[in-house]
This record gives sequence, structure tokens and C-alpha cells, in this order.
Amino acid sequence: MTHCKNMLSSIWLPLITGLTTGGLSCFAVQGGLLASALASEGAGDKKYVKEKSILMFLLTKLIAYSLLGFVLGFLGSEINISPRFQGTLQIFVGIYMLLTAARLLDIHPIFRYLVIQPPKAFLRLLRKSSEAKSFFTPAILGFLTVLIPCGITQAMMILAIGTANPLWAAGIMFFFVLGTSPVFFLMGLAAVSLLKNRMFSIIAAIFIAIMGILAINSGQILRGSVHTIQNYYEVLLGESKNSQMGVAKIINGKQEATIYVTSGGYQSDVNTLRVGIPVKLTLISQNARSCARAFAIPEFNLFKVLSQNGTDTMEFTPTKLGRLTYTCSMGMYTGSFNMIE
Repeated sequence: MTHCKNMLSSIWLPLITGLTTGGLSCFAVQGGLLASALASEGAGDKKYVKEKSILMFLLTKLIAYSLLGFVLGFLGSEINISPRFQGTLQIFVGIYMLLTAARLLDIHPIFRYLVIQPPKAFLRLLRKSSEAKSFFTPAILGFLTVLIPCGITQAMMILAIGTANPLWAAGIMFFFVLGTSPVFFLMGLAAVSLLKNRMFSIIAAIFIAIMGILAINSGQILRGSVHTIQNYYEVLLGESKNSQMGVAKIINGKQEATIYVTSGGYQSDVNTLRVGIPVKLTLISQNARSCARAFAIPEFNLFKVLSQNGTDTMEFTPTKLGRLTYTCSMGMYTGSFNMIE
């Protein structure tokens, strides 16, 4: 009986989350890819084609996340995906969205050729090649949404990891994505109709470009780069928001720093560390439910799924001067230490 209750809980919680907050949250992050898919050549020429294109996008998205859930459940808490690798993938997605925006704005004829299409040999096997072309791009981009999960999706991924069961984890991701699908379908239908209007096409291109820039910025954060919007903003202000904090104290040969983790991000008690001295980093989670729980230090390829409430620790030794960035696994919540001699 307990086993059945746990199984029902693992189904209904993700489904209801997807139907409520998950749909809009994910669309805010992944809507750029859906808009890119619908802006492809051939999509939206006929009503049934545009509907099938959206469904193809959602189907491959559902498959991608179900497979991801299976892998997460199989690997359990031992999973350790490189933040830098994930950052590179996000940059790839962001560049594609920028190219799509350039094509919508008709900046240069060359951008018309930058559309994901099936191989010609594959098209020759199908009678209705124009429809195949229309469905191929949404299918590929729907699958690529797995590279840019939203914050609530990250929370579901953490839940999937915690099951340590491939089938349960796949079920969690399947029903969560299924729950988000109605919002994506309705927004997709509205977007296709509006894309026929030139003014809205410009607005859509701007939206896609912004999402592309944010994806690239998140990728830069995950790669540990100093070239991010947040860092440029601090430079323009001429002062870091953590400038009043001090240098970490050295206790028993180790620098000690504490980061408080909440659903809204991170707050450190110090902002400066010394190079060459080991660091003991204490992470205190205070009812953290967002992707902030998936904590990473890209420079040292460190990643850990934190407790929702509790204390976790990491240890590392700084090796170079400059800025050391820490971030959640999607580059949404960030912070940094200044490294000095």
C-alpha cells in the first residue's frame, strides 16, 4: 500500500506542478525555441500543419525529458554533469536562437539558409517532403529543450535523482512535461497566427534574440567565464554589491566561508579568498526548493545537489587570482569570490 501511495505521489505532484506553475515558468525559458521552430520555413502554412508541428515539438520534448529522467534515476545521487559542458550546450542553443531572430528580421539573405532541415535522402523517402521539412525542425528543437531546463524543471530533476529508480524518475519527468504541454500548445497556436503579422514577427524576433542572449549568458556563467552580463553590470556600477564583506578567516589551516542557500539564490558571509590556501565552504540551505539546490563551482568542476534544509560542505584550493564564480546548474542564481594573494 505504501509503495502504491509513493508511486501515485511521484505522478500527481509533477503533473500538477506542470499544469500550474511549471507551464509558464518553462515557457519563459524555452519559449524561444518553440518560436524558432514555428518560424521555420513551411510551419504554419496550413492549420493542421501548424498544429502537428507544435505537437511534434511537444512529443520530442516529452521523449527527451523522459529519457533524461531515466538516466537521472539510474545514476541517482552519483550523477555529476560537468557545468562547463552544460554551459557550452546552452551557448549553442542561444546562438541558434540569435540566428533565427536574424532570419525573422531579414537582416541578410544568408540567414534564410540557417534552418534545421532533414537530409535530402530522408526527404526523398517521403511523399510529402514539405510537411516532413515542417515537422523535422520542431522535432529537433523540441528535443533540444532538454539543454535549457527552467528552474521548476530543475527541481523536478532533483526529485528524479532522489528516487534512485530509473522508471520512477522517468515517470516524474514524463508527467511534469506532460503537465506543461497545454500552455506550450496554446501559446504555440497563438504565436503561429500572430507570426503572419509583420509587426509581431519583429516582436517575436526581439523576444527570441533576448532569450538567445540570456541562454548564452547562462552558458558563460556555467563555464565560469568573467564575461557575463552580471559582471559587466557590476563593473559599470564601479562597486560590487558584496564590497562591504571581508576576507575569509583561516582556521586550522583552511579558509572558512559560508553561503546561505534559499529558493531566491545565494548569500555569502565573505567575498574574498586567498590563493593557495585550502577552502572549506559551508552551504546552509534554508527551505531551498529552486534550482539553487543544484550548486556548482565551474572553475573546479564541482557540483552538488544540496539538501532542501540542512548543511553541506565543499573543499577546494584556489589556484589563480581574479573572480571565482559559483552558480546554480542553469546559471540563474550566481555569486562570486574575489581571489587575492
